[in-house]
Amino acid sequence: MIIAAGLSPAWQQILEVNSLQTGEVNRCQSAQWTSSGKVINVGIAVRHLGTPCETIFPAGGFARELIAAELEQLGVSCRVLPQQSPTRVCTTILDRSTNQTTELVENAQPVTEAELAEFRSEYLRHLKSAQVVVLTGSLPAGTPSTFYRDLLIETHCPVILDARGPELEAALDEEPFLVKPNHEELERTLMTELPDTDSLIQGMQEINGRGATWVVISQGKDTLWATSREHVYRFTPATAEVVNPIACGDSLAAGIAVGVHRGKPVPEAIRWGMAAAADNLTQLLPARLCEKRMQAFFDQIEVEQIA
Repeated sequence: MIIAAGLSPAWQQILEVNSLQTGEVNRCQSAQWTSSGKVINVGIAVRHLGTPCETIFPAGGFARELIAAELEQLGVSCRVLPQQSPTRVCTTILDRSTNQTTELVENAQPVTEAELAEFRSEYLRHLKSAQVVVLTGSLPAGTPSTFYRDLLIETHCPVILDARGPELEAALDEEPFLVKPNHEELERTLMTELPDTDSLIQGMQEINGRGATWVVISQGKDTLWATSREHVYRFTPATAEVVNPIACGDSLAAGIAVGVHRGKPVPEAIRWGMAAAADNLTQLLPARLCEKRMQAFFDQIEVEQIA
């Protein structure tokens, strides 16, 4: 089983417009509502890949029942823990004339100490059945930056950690199996600019040296880099039609987790994650993956060990 766990779910609105005009009235050609946020996206993606998964997150307000109902309809096994604060609402605007995406992201509301304790208890209850864990998403205001680190201390299977800044730094001491900050998040974590490939790889290997077994940096349609303590890999992504880029990073994490769960070597698991991200890109709703479509993308992805 895979566990997907995080504190920042969202109720997501996706709007398609012919041509976004800021400062003007824009009429939408379509509008969709769906459950989202990193933790939910990972859970949905893993479910679509046919791997047992438990998705654990808090939710409150009107969105709680909507999220729970949709995930039940999708067959996503989850623990939707009660939260006093309402779950955030985020909006994605897809401009079809430019293929640009505009994100209106509400920050997650604070989680109380009692709610954090309940989350931890639920996580530990399911942990004994897990072979892989994905810890993902930003921490709400007031949550200790050591929150993920403390979960890692209790976890004795591979952990894929999608976090940044102080929470990533704190977690490195507990040697997560794989971390996947983006380029900007890596710069923020290291507090330095990484303007070229050499400095990027050096920065990734610094994170390896501080505890992460693997570091993965994706750059959209450009090269994906992965480093271990011994090796550097360069991956060339597949070409995919852009419909909605939201949840591509979460699909990448989910695909890697499924690959590791199936016993694939890590470079092959990363290719599988990249195929998941490419497939997600072609779908309007996040994380609605299909293994048959993914296989076609997987076959396009090239990997080269350069060190």
